[in-house]
Amino acid sequence: MCYVRGEMTTIQEATKNAIAFAQEVLGPDRTKGLQLEEVESVSQDAKDVWRITLSVSSRDEPLNDLAAALGAFRRRDYKTFTVAKDTG
Repeated sequence: MCYVRGEMTTIQEATKNAIAFAQEVLGPDRTKGLQLEEVESVSQDAKDVWRITLSVSSRDEPLNDLAAALGAFRRRDYKTFTVAKDTG
């Protein structure tokens, strides 16, 4: 599927919008280590949208020094954002 720029929101624009919204709502501490996980093109309620999944480190599991030294990773929380293709 190809869209003419200016008529539809691109994947890049939609992703930037989702990241900006996540940072605004969740705050800087919560969005440290924010990662893009997946972008899907779907239809929702008869409207074309981008479904963007981002992940952040979980606050529930503190990582101690030993675990960090051994290369352990925190569990991640996943957040999915829906961005309308026609308005961004």
